[in-house]
Amino acid sequence: MSDEKYFNFPIQLLDGFMSNPDKSLYNISKYVVYKNSLKLEFGTPLGKFKDSGDFYNLTFSNPPNALKEAEDMYLNIPEKAPNTGLNLSIFWDFLRNDKTEFDKICLLAFLGIKSILGNKSYCKVTNLYLWSRMDGKTNTIVEVSELSNEVRKYANRYQSENIKNELILNWHLIYYSRYTRGFYVSLKMSLEDLIFEAEKKRKSIKENQQKLLQKVALKKALERLKTTTN
Repeated sequence: MSDEKYFNFPIQLLDGFMSNPDKSLYNISKYVVYKNSLKLEFGTPLGKFKDSGDFYNLTFSNPPNALKEAEDMYLNIPEKAPNTGLNLSIFWDFLRNDKTEFDKICLLAFLGIKSILGNKSYCKVTNLYLWSRMDGKTNTIVEVSELSNEVRKYANRYQSENIKNELILNWHLIYYSRYTRGFYVSLKMSLEDLIFEAEKKRKSIKENQQKLLQKVALKKALERLKTTTN
């Protein structure tokens, strides 16, 4: 079993990542270290904050200031905000190494999908929903114009397909889309299982639609019978 550590944090902390990824990653690390410190029983708030940082092999140049900033973030983000998860290997990779803009937007897409999936094995997603999460928004946008300029640049069919293909090839995303509004994603299931669930749901929807059509048609037919017999 892997002992990889993860940063679990609210999706809002992705806001501004494309324009200043180092700042976003720094804020994420402070938030996670602070939240973890609240679980510790002994010590002062600052002492627990430092101990929590040690757990993640993180140190801050100005711990008191980092603690204050982390506490402010924690208190200002709703408790039930959607969360996503980032393992420390990816965190350090993006913090220490040069990344292309496409690398960064793919990371946002991956984290956005994780926030949508939560603990579910799979789910159906729309582009608007995904773009919203990539931009650190908790609610689905109505118009692309609501996105930040940096994310809006990729909010089109061509770029979205490129991002999804990259996630499939290199981020272990399981993806399926066929004659449906939106697409199905999973990080746990096989492609065959995902297709099975998607097609099963499609069949169920079609059957329900057919039953509804029959019900409406029956009602109209009975009304016609009443008219002709009177």
